[in-house]
Amino acid sequence: MSDDPQEAETGTPEESDAEKAQILTNIQSVGPKNAEKLVAAGYDTIDKIVSADSEELAAAVPGVSTAKAVDFIAAAAKLKEAVEAGEIDLTRKGKKSKRKKAPEPDPDIHELPPAEEIARAEIRSSLKTGLETDKAAMGIHIGPKWLTKFEKARIIGARALQISMGAPIIISMKKAPGELFALAEAELRAHVLPMTVRRTLPTGEHFDIPLNRLLENTRLD
Repeated sequence: MSDDPQEAETGTPEESDAEKAQILTNIQSVGPKNAEKLVAAGYDTIDKIVSADSEELAAAVPGVSTAKAVDFIAAAAKLKEAVEAGEIDLTRKGKKSKRKKAPEPDPDIHELPPAEEIARAEIRSSLKTGLETDKAAMGIHIGPKWLTKFEKARIIGARALQISMGAPIIISMKKAPGELFALAEAELRAHVLPMTVRRTLPTGEHFDIPLNRLLENTRLD
């Protein structure tokens, strides 16, 4: 056996079974439970596992098949070569490396202007939004600035009733559809209906809005 301190033979009398099992966990595919079983069966060093017969090892260690024993032996041999080459140091097996805590970065420093230079926020004198102001300028004080689908249905229905009662057709009859409600909708799309839309608030207050004003912001397709 080599006198090199990196020699894979680690079963010195001073080592406890727990320490021997910990060393064996350096073998690939050998977990803590299998390491304890190997130590209990007498395979308490890497050298002993390397020189072991796979069938004998499988028979001695509970729960280890012959195929797994072959893997243990091959992995132990590979580990022993790495130790002898100085690539792995097993003498630090009992020491757990302490990770140094990364220093916390310094907080970002933002230079703020003096308080007297900070512009004071504008005080809102009204709760109305820009959209509400625009709608008011258009004469639309209630609801959206477009024609809703319910208002559209009511207008087409009312106009179809007027036509059925003998009201004159406003659009050219050459391109007008023959069906009554289709004809009323065609007049609506042509923006020729002299109607107003009445919108009422829960308080009873109402506003009459010209139909064409709503149609300017309504998609009828």
